[in-house]
Amino acid sequence: MKGFLGIDVSKGYADVVLLNEDGLKLEDTIQLDDTQNGHKAFVNWLDGLPASYSITELYCGLESTGGLENNWFAMLKSLKLNYAVYSSRLNPTAIFNASKAELNTNVTDSQSARNIASYLLRYCDKVDFKQQDNVYCSFRSLHTHIQLLIKQRTQILNELKVVLYSSFPELQRYCRKGIPAWVLTLLKAYPTSEKLSKAKAEKLAKIPSITLDKAKKLIESAKGSVSSRTSKTDGFIIENMADEILAKTKRIKELKNHLALNCTGPETRLLETIKGIAAYSAASIMIQIEDIKRFESPKELASYFGLHPKLKESGDKKIVSRMSKQGRPAMRATLYMCAMSAVLHDPYLKSIYARHRAKGKNHKQAIGVIMHKMLRIVWGVLSSAKPYDCEIDKLNQRKKEKPVEEKTQKETERKRRIQAFDPDAPVSRKANKRRKAHATFQSGETRNVRNLEHEPLITNI
Repeated sequence: MKGFLGIDVSKGYADVVLLNEDGLKLEDTIQLDDTQNGHKAFVNWLDGLPASYSITELYCGLESTGGLENNWFAMLKSLKLNYAVYSSRLNPTAIFNASKAELNTNVTDSQSARNIASYLLRYCDKVDFKQQDNVYCSFRSLHTHIQLLIKQRTQILNELKVVLYSSFPELQRYCRKGIPAWVLTLLKAYPTSEKLSKAKAEKLAKIPSITLDKAKKLIESAKGSVSSRTSKTDGFIIENMADEILAKTKRIKELKNHLALNCTGPETRLLETIKGIAAYSAASIMIQIEDIKRFESPKELASYFGLHPKLKESGDKKIVSRMSKQGRPAMRATLYMCAMSAVLHDPYLKSIYARHRAKGKNHKQAIGVIMHKMLRIVWGVLSSAKPYDCEIDKLNQRKKEKPVEEKTQKETERKRRIQAFDPDAPVSRKANKRRKAHATFQSGETRNVRNLEHEPLITNI
């Protein structure tokens, strides 16, 4: 007999619900602490299940809760009982949607555990119970910390730009594409225009990237500044902000170097063969993917990280929206920087970028296409365990190339395999045009698809 165990993990404890194959709750909800005694009690309870309910296979599920489930998941993976135990981490969104479909709107720990068990019962054949933590998973906390530091630095930078506009607006001309390091070093020593106006050009020129001529110009602009905030407090704030940004930048660089040097393996070395992906980016990508075997196709990989375009079709309306941006944003952030580098150094990806720009896409839209393309290449490289070769991708594209009209016609023919278009159908004007276009294609006059004067009648279908 199969048993389905739902474990709702909270901070410090977990609620457990056991269902049988008929979806019946076998026992009242059990609550156990995330301690050694709690884990022992859990294992002793599991040992008694075969005698109590004749269970021979137990399927366990835990929601991914940002790491709170790790101790329980590791314990389940290490169990050696007299019957088979399968465990899996589950997507909370999938659990929520499944419980919503069952009209379970109550939110309690006990109900959440039952929802997990019910999800396992309904979709047991689709759940991956072979999940294993690999070497890349252990670096997730470090990668998350780096992302946090980057966000904090960005927040301080944005705040500094606001303060700087009133304290030293003449420096804005050097900060149009972000605040460079030499400006931060300058502000650390001379936080206000008043203080900078009293500096000596020779001393100022000792700061990297500041020449003697630039130093003189900075001092002159400081003397004629229109700044409205020149108090000591304003200078103190700017000095501290500049110092903190420089410190965080240094720390981020150190952590990135540590991650790039230690988070390595055959997969990262393969990814580094793709132009635009260096050691840190390869490590970041593998931390997000973990194991490429989790994804059966590049479409699944793109969908998992929100790089696929959303398609909405209903009746006459067919709208292709922008990038879905669902899933972890860290992967999209990494791929964005990789794509920016790839269009400069990879002729093949550069040609794809140029082609889409020629079609009317703006820079960011074209970069989005390159991000999607690079993720598909990542899937191909990792799945085949072969280094990147653009010729392989070109060959695959030629095999798939079909005119848009042909694809549309095949889809229409597949849908209309039982009944041809009925000319008396009360369809809309737009649908009627599509039917005429289909008839034109069938007649072999594809060049006249857009020319309504040459469209044949629907009765010719």
